[in-house]
Amino acid sequence: SAYRREKLERLQDEAERQRGLLAEFCLIAAAQKADPSIPLPLCIRTEQYGKPYLFGSPLYISLSHAGDYGCAAVSDRPVGVDVEQTRPASDRLARRVCTEAEWETIWKSSPTSETFRNLFSAKESLVKLGGEGLKGLKTADLTKTDAVRQYGFGSYVLSVASEGIAIWEGYECEKDGSFSLRFCF
Repeated sequence: SAYRREKLERLQDEAERQRGLLAEFCLIAAAQKADPSIPLPLCIRTEQYGKPYLFGSPLYISLSHAGDYGCAAVSDRPVGVDVEQTRPASDRLARRVCTEAEWETIWKSSPTSETFRNLFSAKESLVKLGGEGLKGLKTADLTKTDAVRQYGFGSYVLSVASEGIAIWEGYECEKDGSFSLRFCF
């Protein structure tokens, strides 16, 4: 899409650009599966704080990429998706993104890199669901919602935040457009 092309052209890191392309490929496949009548290339626009949407479609979308993975979520209701790879975390960084309740119930009792990865990914998917941008990371409170579901694989976690029940299908996505089922729950 023109939106993704412009966004990816601004990236200096080629690996980051490739992950962004992978997320776009995943979005195309998921959108076409949800609604085969959606024209290609996708017409993606953004709301006030950068949340992407498909112009002229009732479907909601979200994209993310990290490490070797790109992902996309397509739904008939608002959705947020994030994929994160385990990386070192500190109390200082956790304090920057945790609410007091999260600090006490999630981080303080088990401060590991995996705990932080899961916490950060869940919060980012929740913020993407709401569309308020990354400024909402500190105020989004995981202790007050059950909207986030997570799937861990290797050193990664995939988080999806949605209103109501979500059915997930995960696919391996290759640059040539081929996909294979990875998980479903």
